[in-house]
Amino acid sequence: MKKIVVLALLVTLMGCSSVKNGVNIQEKYKIDNVAMKNWEQTFTTVVVGESELEDWYGAEEPIGFLAKNQKLDQKQVKFLDSLKTKSEITEADQEEFNKILEKVVKKLPREYYLKDENFKDPNGLAKYMVNQSYLRISNPSNFIANEVATKEEWAEIVGFSKKQDLTEKEIKRFRKLLNKFIKRSEFFDSRTWYFVEVSPRMIEVNNIYKKTDKTKLERNNVNAKALYLAYSEYFSELEKWDD
Repeated sequence: MKKIVVLALLVTLMGCSSVKNGVNIQEKYKIDNVAMKNWEQTFTTVVVGESELEDWYGAEEPIGFLAKNQKLDQKQVKFLDSLKTKSEITEADQEEFNKILEKVVKKLPREYYLKDENFKDPNGLAKYMVNQSYLRISNPSNFIANEVATKEEWAEIVGFSKKQDLTEKEIKRFRKLLNKFIKRSEFFDSRTWYFVEVSPRMIEVNNIYKKTDKTKLERNNVNAKALYLAYSEYFSELEKWDD
């Protein structure tokens, strides 16, 4: 009997949380009937506003990204388009709009980890990292060598850099090392990474980094994007990394 009561209570709380989140989105972005009729603009504003990184929507036009990645299906688009010509938005329309928007927002968060196929040139990357680590000026490679990797881990990367080409096994090991690095809280240092570039996307990463109580998701987003920015020529776009 106790289990039944607890389960019922959990279901109720989950239901309340969902409604609360929906109301928060409506209030936060002041979504009225006009905003619902102009749903593309509204969804774009919300998606951009709720994304930690622009990569959550592919750093492209949000509506196209949502459709392409099946986060917004044809049936939902058909309903949203129908609102444009309605003389009156009903309560049922509002509920359906909120339901779709809430689902889209819930699908946005992403963690990023490298897959083997995300490497463009793993051997070239190892060589570049090692060569850069010898420079006196602060840069991501010497920061990783001195502050992030253990001596044994960095020695492996040095070993990879001395080879003409890497085997599949070595590429897999290299990927695992980099994925281990981006799990570490000390991976990113803003002063060091500004050596790579000073840009809106670097500022975006630094703004998340400056949060005092970062979640696991936020730490992953900071470190994965930092790794990508440091060596973007050697990786596929962050959007294509593993989740």
